[in-house]
Amino acid sequence: MNDLKTLLVKEPLKLDCGKTIKDFPIAYETYGQLNENKDNAILVFHALTGDQFVICANVIGGCMGSYGPSFKDPATDKVIGTDFPVITINDMVNAQVSLLDYFNIKKLFFSCWWINGWNASFTICK
Repeated sequence: MNDLKTLLVKEPLKLDCGKTIKDFPIAYETYGQLNENKDNAILVFHALTGDQFVICANVIGGCMGSYGPSFKDPATDKVIGTDFPVITINDMVNAQVSLLDYFNIKKLFFSCWWINGWNASFTICK
């Protein structure tokens, strides 16, 4: 395994089957920086911890580094703002496919992509 972090949970956890476990490990990795208010956390839990390559990408139209309304129009050198085009879920998926192409990834092991309350993973699998 990689250099996974491990939390040793000392508190008893009563399982639905009626048994109780304690002193059990939970393996995890973190990416990014937890802010001072601790309100920027995203939890993705799965049974895949190990030798996976995880890609976390901001969607186009977002405000965290991908192309969006805060970018400047190269033709005018002005912030695009309200002239930014309408972006659909399909547009976001197609942009993410460009990222997969960049890494030469032809098949995803797993996709978990929730946006605006809708699971876009179904779209990327088409």
